[in-house]
Amino acid sequence: MKNFPTSLLGQRVVVLGGGVSGTAALRLLKERQANAVLCNSQPVPDSDVPFVGEDVILADLLPIALIVKSPGISPSHSVLSQASSLAIPVVSEVELARAFYSGKLIGVTGTDGKSTTTSLSTHLVSSDFPGATAGGNIGLAFSDFCLKPIPLAVLELSSYQLEDSGPLELNVSVILNLASDHLERHKNLDNYFAAKTRIVDSSNSQHTLVTSSKLYRERIQKLGWSCKILVFGREVGNDAFISEEDRTIKTAKSVYDAKNFPLPGGHNLDNLAASILAAEAIGAKPENIQTLLGTFKGLPHRFQNAGKAAGISFINDSKSTNLHSMLAGLNTWKDKKGTFLILGGRPKAEPLEPLRDFLNSGIGWVLLIGEARATWESIISPILGSHLITANNLEEGFAEIKTAVRSGRARVSSVIFSPACASFDLYKNFEERGEHFLRLVSDWSKEEP
Repeated sequence: MKNFPTSLLGQRVVVLGGGVSGTAALRLLKERQANAVLCNSQPVPDSDVPFVGEDVILADLLPIALIVKSPGISPSHSVLSQASSLAIPVVSEVELARAFYSGKLIGVTGTDGKSTTTSLSTHLVSSDFPGATAGGNIGLAFSDFCLKPIPLAVLELSSYQLEDSGPLELNVSVILNLASDHLERHKNLDNYFAAKTRIVDSSNSQHTLVTSSKLYRERIQKLGWSCKILVFGREVGNDAFISEEDRTIKTAKSVYDAKNFPLPGGHNLDNLAASILAAEAIGAKPENIQTLLGTFKGLPHRFQNAGKAAGISFINDSKSTNLHSMLAGLNTWKDKKGTFLILGGRPKAEPLEPLRDFLNSGIGWVLLIGEARATWESIISPILGSHLITANNLEEGFAEIKTAVRSGRARVSSVIFSPACASFDLYKNFEERGEHFLRLVSDWSKEEP
């Protein structure tokens, strides 16, 4: 790999950041007998790795072979400025792990759908590549399994991970979509796109990129890349042609029947089409893909069936942390009039016009919670009027929904929790938020006779 010394044996490596990826990198470095040092705001519990604070002077630690940067660390961190002046290579945890992995690799990125597509791709190749493992930004950090003799890894890769990585030399890369997200870090959409495209081995004719027809037409086609590019979408002639009417996906190798594919929504057909192209490109047999697509269970907190109460179906989409994610799931939802949508949390810096357009398409009711009330209530109220309910938090909001349903004021068939915001105003993460929603649904179902 480009930024790596020939060996890390006995070499000093500084790991900047002690989160999930940082601690995984420390375990890998220990396995490779490197002289690892953790640079963090505080030591990692139960770790025997030497620790220095974030105000460390790198010159005092020289020689340093490498710095491994955790994705949550700001690019403007003082340690990185010092590294630049001292010409110390800086890599991501993913790039570190890549240097030690010998199997095939699929990488998945995009604004939305990454986790589903990563898990689904891993599922679709499991017959042809027994032991295929998903990881990266989902499940296990790559460093925790890169030394194992597995035939194929499928990595979810965020823009934060990619911007810190050099060439990852993947066999197949997937860029699902692009919308305004993480602009507090990337500043503008062009920078965000540039981070995402670091996943592509663009000058390698043996590399395959899978992407959407929209993104291909708008941005990628103009770049003149020499890698193979496969496009999915609803236009005839796409490498994976999606027919929502027939619920089929046609590729050069097969016509896949998706009638028994269990995930709802047109956005999940996009995820399936991308996963099929990635699985075909890596060598999975079409007949195996067809068999497996009907047995995928989906992910917790992403359009998850949360049960029923008072005759109403509940869906947990807590993983929706931006507007694009929420809209991808709800724009194809059939019964908008009968839907009570729960929005809110800490909003991200993204255009709000798509939210207005969506609300004008006929959503039945909205519950708005958390910090988003300060900016979103003035947008939603003129459109929905009395069909907008606001509350400080999810628990108060559930009480309001119950009152509206039991009084007959709100006649709804489904309640969808798709917040379109980050969770950090009220929760540690979207998982904790989703679990709270599931408990509230369970409690309501127990109240019913």
